[in-house]
Order: sequence, then C-alpha cells, then structure tokens
Amino acid sequence: MGILHKFLPPEDRFAALMLYGMTFATCFNGYDAGIMTVILADDQFNEYYHVDSDRRGVIATIPWATTGLAQLCVGGTLANLVGRLWALRISIFVMCIGVVIQVVPNTYGVLLFGRLVTGLGFGCVYIATNLYVAECSPTKLRGSFVGTVSQAGYQLGTLIAFWAGYGMSFHTEPYNIAWRVSNIIQIPIGLFFMVLSFWYPESPRYLFEKYPDQPNRCLNNLAKIRSGTPTSEHVQAEFHEIVASYEYRRRFDPGYMGLIKNPALRKRLCYGLYATGLQQVGGIAAVTMYAALIYESLGWNDGNQALAINGIQAVLQLFIVFVNTFTVDRFGRRALLIAGFAIQSLALLILSSLTTSFPNNGNKPAAVVEVAMLFIVGLTYCWSNGPIAPAVASEIFPQHVRDKAFSLSLLGQTACLLALTQPWPRFNEEVGPKSYWLLFSLNVAAMISVILILPETKGITLERMDKLFGEVDAVEAGERDAEVTKIEEKTRETFEKVVGDHKAAGTPEKSSREDKAPKSHVENV
Repeated sequence: MGILHKFLPPEDRFAALMLYGMTFATCFNGYDAGIMTVILADDQFNEYYHVDSDRRGVIATIPWATTGLAQLCVGGTLANLVGRLWALRISIFVMCIGVVIQVVPNTYGVLLFGRLVTGLGFGCVYIATNLYVAECSPTKLRGSFVGTVSQAGYQLGTLIAFWAGYGMSFHTEPYNIAWRVSNIIQIPIGLFFMVLSFWYPESPRYLFEKYPDQPNRCLNNLAKIRSGTPTSEHVQAEFHEIVASYEYRRRFDPGYMGLIKNPALRKRLCYGLYATGLQQVGGIAAVTMYAALIYESLGWNDGNQALAINGIQAVLQLFIVFVNTFTVDRFGRRALLIAGFAIQSLALLILSSLTTSFPNNGNKPAAVVEVAMLFIVGLTYCWSNGPIAPAVASEIFPQHVRDKAFSLSLLGQTACLLALTQPWPRFNEEVGPKSYWLLFSLNVAAMISVILILPETKGITLERMDKLFGEVDAVEAGERDAEVTKIEEKTRETFEKVVGDHKAAGTPEKSSREDKAPKSHVENV
C-alpha cells in the first residue's frame, strides 16, 4: 500500500497517471539512442556504410548537432507558440520522418541527414516533455515526477531497443534487414503517444501565461489535474500563486529578451547550463552508446554476448530509476547528486585500475568485475545525475522565460555529450585501457562542484523559486502589486466621481493636475 501511495498518491492520482503516460514520449527518445548502440555493432551496417572509428563517432553524435539547434532556438519557441502538447506531437512526427530516411536504402550522406532530422525532433520532444511535467506536477512530488518520467521513459526505450536489436541480430538474411527493422520498430511507439496525448489537458501555467485574459482556461485545467473543482481550496491556493506571480512578472520582457536583459536571469541561466551539463559530464553517453563495443573490447565477444549483457543492463536500469522516485523529494537534489557521483567515481576508479593492470583481458575474474563496474556506473546514473539534471533545469526559471531558458540550458548537456562521445572511439582506440581514467577524473570533479555550487530546490513552488536565488519573492511582490492596484483603482474611481460631481454642480476646476486621476503603481513601475 505504501508503494502504491508513493506512485499514485490519493490526492494526485489523476496527475500521476497522466504524467506517467508521458514516459512514452521520452521512451521514443530512448529507443532511438539505444538502437544505435546495437546497430553500431552490426557487421552488415558497418560494411554497408564503410564505418571506421571516425564514422562511428559521427553517426553516434551527429543528431546532437540539430538537437543543439532545437535547444538554441527551436524547441522553446515551438513550445511557446503552439503549447507543450502540440510541440510534442509535431516533434515526434519529425522524429518519425528522420527514422524513415535512415532505414530506406541510401548513402552515408543521406543516413547522416536522417540522423539530423531525428536529432531535431529529439531535442524538441525533450524540451516539451520536461516543461509539461514540471508545470503540471504537484510541488512536493515535482522532483520525482520529472526525474521518473524523463529517465524511466528513456530507459524503457533503450530496454526495448536493446532486446529488439538482440532478437534481430540473429537475422542475417535478407542482407541489412536486421538493423533496418530494428530502427523502424520505434515509429509505432511515437504514433501511440501522439494519439494518447489528445486526452491530456494543456499545462495550466502555459495557458495563463499565454491567455491571461482568459483565466478560466487555466483554472479549469488546474482543477482537472489536481483532481478537484475550481472552488477546491488546494486548487484556489495554487491558482492564487500563479496569478500573483504573473502580476509581478508581467512588467518584465518575456522570452529571449527577458533572459538577455535581466542580470539575475542570466545568472540563473548559468545554473541551468551547469545543471544539465552534470548529466553528461561523467561520460555516460560514451559508455552507453558504445556499450556493446566496450564489452567486446573487454573480452565479451563470443557470439552475441555483448548485446545480451547490454540487454540485461537495460532491464536493471529501468527498475533502478525508481530509486529516484522514492528519494529525490525526501533527501533533495544535491544529496542524490553527491552520492551518485561518489559511487560512479569509485566504480570508475576500480574499472580504470583493472583495465590498466590487465590491458589484454587475460584475467577472466577481472573482466567480470570490469563489467560489474560499468553496470554500477549505468545504474547509479539512472537515479542520480540522469533524472535530476532536467528536474533542476526545468524548475529554476520563472514562467515568462521558462520555455526559452530551459531550452537554452540543455546546451550544457549537449556540449558535454558531444565533447566526450564523438571523439571517444578514436580516443579509446589510441589510449586503450587507460582511457577510463578520464571518466573517473570528470566524475570526481563533478561531485566537488555540486558540493560547492548547486542550490537545493526541493519543496519550493515554481512561483517562489526566485527567492532561492536572492531575488524578490514573485508571489509576495505580486500580491502587494495587486493590492496596491486595487487601492489605486478605487482611489481613481472616487477621484473621478468627485470631479464629476463638482462639474455637475458648476464648481470651478482647481487645476489640470488635480483633474487627472493618479497613475497606478504598475504604470509607474
């Protein structure tokens, strides 16, 4: 019963069921990344495209070029223009087109073009998904919802991809059928979510920001998500914070201009870039993308051994994600990140020591321990820096710039991923077993940086996040502004009535200055 209440809290059961359904959006992303791990180990694929270590790095990482474009200007803009849900639908459709381009008979150049199209869709999907979940989650469970949806969906996708690829690896005829079928299996997953999404209500915070003159749209959707009515006390309390925060924020420029002009928001953007960078700075993408090849290099190259190990790891990683669900809103973001980087550092220290001591894989027990250490790194990532990074980056920005700011923040993730993943095959080939010392050093540095830099966002509502960064509490400021505005409007009405009465009675006007109603506080600001 305790576990059921944790995953489906009675007061937020509808929100939980709805948000867990969003895993199918990130599942599509996870499948695309996971299947490339299998495809890059497929001899027929490598022969078809004449893949060497340099081409392998390009094929694996080129989608992140357009993912970076999505993060820079497309994803946030799209989510703002058409809403979080329509942005998801459009982005998934784009990913499907990219997959089709990749699987039809083509050249190396066309393959890369298909990967670029897929990357553009992937970037927009990731942005819209995390924005929607962060804006719809209840405050006390926001970390677990964002983290679980983002990471569990991704791991579910990789799990399906690994085992689909493993099953297809036994089919060598017709030629090139295995990797093509493995790749196209992901399209039904994306189409399924596109249909499912039409039962979802749009984010209430997005609706209020986009249509402030129609507050009933926000209130009705908020009531539905919170399993209440527009008059429910908890719905009214949350709606009050949304309105009060908007009253304060509406004086500021929205979107990219708001980020550029405001020094406080520029500082927060640096935190966002740093937080998302933490997700990839430890080198997890390199370990995951080339997992099958790494296991082969460690001596597990008998038949489809490496793919089977990869599939088993994917099963374990899917379930270990739920450690984050139970802990992130209890212990906080910083504690889990520090613990995660400490465990990954220790595992990589052992791995690096063993690969350096037995560079030719001559010791079978050592090879077993090496695989175990890679398992620990992957499993720890799934409850630590994997899910926590998007949770932090999606919650630290005010609503009027959240879509653009979160989108730009993800450039930190992309920069770290590209810097480590693209050159990894060549680096590993030239440096050999000692290459893992680099990953060990990066994880130690990341752990120290979290201790010194990252603030704790646990238990703070989205509307009150400003105070954490030393700024004005937007809700309190909005309440004051709204109150002042009401008083001034009342004063103005009274003044105008008095002036009107004087004119009707034929009383001479005193001065033009006294005839004019006073400007409101908001206008003066």
